Amino acid sequence: MQNYLIVSGHNGFIGSNFCKVLRKKKIKFLKYNNKKKYKNLSKISHFFHFDFEIKIRENSTRKNKKKILKILNLCSKNQIKLIFPSTSSYKYNSKKKRISEKIFPFNKYAQSKIQCENAIINHFKKSNFNFLILRIFNVYGSKINNRGVIPSLIKRFKGNKIVNLKHSENVRDFIHLDDLLSLLLKSINVNQSGIYDVGSGSAISIKNLALKILKIFCFKSKIKFIKPLKSTNYFSKSNIKKTTKLFNWEPKVELVKGLKQIKF
Repeated sequence: MQNYLIVSGHNGFIGSNFCKVLRKKKIKFLKYNNKKKYKNLSKISHFFHFDFEIKIRENSTRKNKKKILKILNLCSKNQIKLIFPSTSSYKYNSKKKRISEKIFPFNKYAQSKIQCENAIINHFKKSNFNFLILRIFNVYGSKINNRGVIPSLIKRFKGNKIVNLKHSENVRDFIHLDDLLSLLLKSINVNQSGIYDVGSGSAISIKNLALKILKIFCFKSKIKFIKPLKSTNYFSKSNIKKTTKLFNWEPKVELVKGLKQIKF
C-alpha cells in the first residue's frame, strides 16, 4: 500500500518545507484544514501535525488542545498513525544531567505541548493507535526564518554595532532543517510508537555560537555580555541514541557547515 499523508501547519517553517520534500519525492498528501469535516480518510496512512499556536495567548492553549483531540479522533477512527512534533524543554541539574525524561513547563508554550502529549498518550492507552512524539531541538535552515536563536543573532549582528547578549553561557543543541526533514521521511516507515529526541546530539554555548556567526559572516559588531539575573533553562542537549537506531538515521549537517549555508 502506497503511503498517503495528511499534513497540518503546511504554511509554517517546518511544515512548508516538509511539503516541498513530499512533492519532490512524489509522495501523495493532503493539506489539513481544521475547519473542514473529513468523511473518508481510509487512504491516509500518516498524519503529520505541525499546526500549533506558538505565540501563546489567552485562548491558545485551549485551541491547541481542541485541535489535537479532534485529530486524535480522526486518527483512531481511520487507523492513521500520528506524528506530533513536540518541545525539548527538559530540566537538567547542575551537572548537566536530565532530572526527568518528562519535559518541563518552563513557559506556556511548553505547558501546551505537555497537554497535547498527555492527550496523545491517554488516547493511545484507550484505543491503541500508533503515534510518534518527536521532541525537536533548535531547528535552523539555509534561509532565515522568523524565530530561533540563530536567526535572531544574525539579524541583531547585521543591524547593530553593539549587541547586548544575555544568557551567553546557556547551552543549546541545534539541528539543521535538512536533517530534520530526513528524519520525518524516515518516520513514515517506523512501525512502533514512542517518544524520541530529535537533535544533533551535540551542544554549544550561545557565546561560542555568537562568536562563530561573527567570524563566518564577517560582522563588525561587538558583543556586550550581560549577566542575567536568573536563568532557569540553561542547558539543552538531545540524546539521539535511541532515535538513530530505530529510524536508521543520523544528522549529517555539522553546525559550522550549516551556518555557512545560510543566506539572508
